[in-house]
Amino acid sequence: MKKTTKKNATKTKPETYEWLMATMRGGRKRIENLGWKRLAKMYYAAKPGSAIRKAINAEARSCGYTPSTILSIHAE
Repeated sequence: MKKTTKKNATKTKPETYEWLMATMRGGRKRIENLGWKRLAKMYYAAKPGSAIRKAINAEARSCGYTPSTILSIHAE
């Protein structure tokens, strides 16, 4: 059985900008596959003006949504 070390756990930590923008097997970015509920949770957990917030805002606009509207609808 393979043990997860602290070093390995931080390497693939979810919800970082690199994790969010990573290309998946099908050639699409992870941000394109996540649901708005999860994206809203990540958005509100990130600091204002961070790369994560900018990426989520850009994704909302590319889908034709107003970022504040779509994120507030799916916020918990």
